Order: sequence, then structure tokens, then C-alpha cells
Amino acid sequence: IWANYEEKPVEEVVYVTEEKERVANYRPVFVTEICDTMHFYTQDVETGSQLESLMETMRAEIAAQPPVEGSYAPRRGDYCIAKFADDEWYRARVEKVESPAKVHVFYIDYGNREVVSSTRLAAIPPAFSTRTLPAQATEHALAYIQVPLDCHPASENAAPLFCSLFRPDCWRTWGGCPCGRGGLRCAGHPKQQCLMNVEYSGANCPHVTIQFGDTKDDVGLGLVKEGMVMVDVRKEKHLKKMVTEYLNSQESAKSARLNIWRYGDFRADDADEFGYRR
Repeated sequence: IWANYEEKPVEEVVYVTEEKERVANYRPVFVTEICDTMHFYTQDVETGSQLESLMETMRAEIAAQPPVEGSYAPRRGDYCIAKFADDEWYRARVEKVESPAKVHVFYIDYGNREVVSSTRLAAIPPAFSTRTLPAQATEHALAYIQVPLDCHPASENAAPLFCSLFRPDCWRTWGGCPCGRGGLRCAGHPKQQCLMNVEYSGANCPHVTIQFGDTKDDVGLGLVKEGMVMVDVRKEKHLKKMVTEYLNSQESAKSARLNIWRYGDFRADDADEFGYRR
């Protein structure tokens, strides 16, 4: 039975692992709020017109039928509308209620927070709820960077410089809007369009790179060049090129002894007691 048997050749299967490449898919956004933790909030440009239309219609309806002052009892987690320091109504979420005079709210379309009296709050009309248009403010962090700990003498300057890249007048007024109406990004100031790309996931929010729409300059890289932040050395192979560029800029800042590097490299092994780690 084996007289005419011919053994079939065994085909060798070679599994090729394709190295994942960095995806550069920049989309237009507005940076609407920058926190002192260097996290920030953005709005998508594509849905910006929808938000403006919704806000205009909502405020017209409220002007025609003003809410009864004091009739709203805020509860933690509730969506509502809040009258901001500029005396305009915005969509908000109640984060904490200390007392009727101290209600902590988060403005869901801009990312800023405020403590207000319950008399400045009202129930959100159903036509303008998050079912009609989802909250527009999305939290992000800058990719490839680390912020020095608070005990570093130059650490407090990183966030103001970051903000000043988007609005130069905020450098000397950090913590308040220079127009006097409160908030870092109040509606009275024009928003600057930028380009944003998600680089990798983080524990609390995506880590992204931000470019200015006109110059395509990388904001995070600019902070590294100024010696305001350190580089977060990512180990992913597809991010190696970006990390190398950031590290080269960090070495230049160290050589020039800029800001956090003014006294040399503070990340020595014997500096753990001060909270610094390589």
C-alpha cells in the first residue's frame, strides 16, 4: 500500500511580528482649561459649532423664562446650569455640596471649576442635557513629560508657562483671568485652535501631543527645551523616535542649565530623600 507513496513536503511557517508604528492622527481642538497639575481640557473643533448653537438657544430660553432663584437644591453628581462669573449660564455638574452658599461645580463643556452659591444654580432644561449634546470638555495630559515635584524651586513655573503659550497675558495672572471675571478660560477670550494626537493611554486620561495650528510646534517639546519639565522615557519601540527627540532637547536644556537644571542634574541617586527618582 506504500508502493506509490510520496511524502508531501512540510511547509515551514514563519511568523513575522510587525513592529507597531507610531500613529500620527492629529485632529483640531481648542484648549479651554489648563490645571496646575499640567492636565488640561480640550473641545473638538468639529462639534464646537454645535455647542455654540446649543448655548445660544439655551440662554435665550432662560432669558425668556428665568429660573426662580433658590428653587434648585443641588445634589452631588447632578447636571445643572450655573451662572459663571461673567453672568452667563453654562452647563455644569455638581461635584460637592458644602452648604447652600458653597457648591463646587465643574463646567462640563470647558473643564474649569468654581465654588458658587446655590442661588446661581438651576435645573438644566431637558432640551440642553448631555443627551442632546455630550459634555464637550475632555481631560488630557502631555505625553513624554514628567513634572518636577512641588519641592523643586522651579516646578511652580511649569503650569503658568504652559498656559502662557496659549494666552500670553496669563503668565502674570495665574489663578485668575485678567479680565476680572474669574476663571482661566472665560468665554470673553478667543480660543486658539491647535492640533492634538493621542500617543498612549494613562491611568486617568489619554496622554497626547499638542501642536500649534500655524507653526506645528510641539508644545510639550517646547517645555522640555525651556528646561521646565523632565522627559518621561517610554519603553515602547514605536515611540522610540519621539522619546529620542525629547531626550536630545532635555540634554540641551541641561547643558544650558535652564530652569530646573540651573544647579545641574538634581536626579542623583542620593536624592531619593527629596522625592526625586530616575
